[in-house]
Amino acid sequence: MDDIRTFLPGIGEEEYAIRAKMRSYRNAASGMIRATQSDTARQLAWIASDYITLWIYSPAIEVELEDLNTFFRRLLVTAIQAERIDMEGPRT
Repeated sequence: MDDIRTFLPGIGEEEYAIRAKMRSYRNAASGMIRATQSDTARQLAWIASDYITLWIYSPAIEVELEDLNTFFRRLLVTAIQAERIDMEGPRT
């Protein structure tokens, strides 16, 4: 059984798709938390993961969920950028 359908059995297909994308962002954040060597990237990924966990099963309208997904995507892109910057290190 799907976790989203278990906790929100009455939602429509469009809302399900939005929440499934949110779940994908949480999975990506979890992967970064495990794999990154960058403390900054890890912190940003934790923020994303915690925030997504707060919202993934919470009541919200689709417009709010889309806005949240935009925020989560941007936060993860920022974490990826921080990881790249940290791994390159300062130029001397």
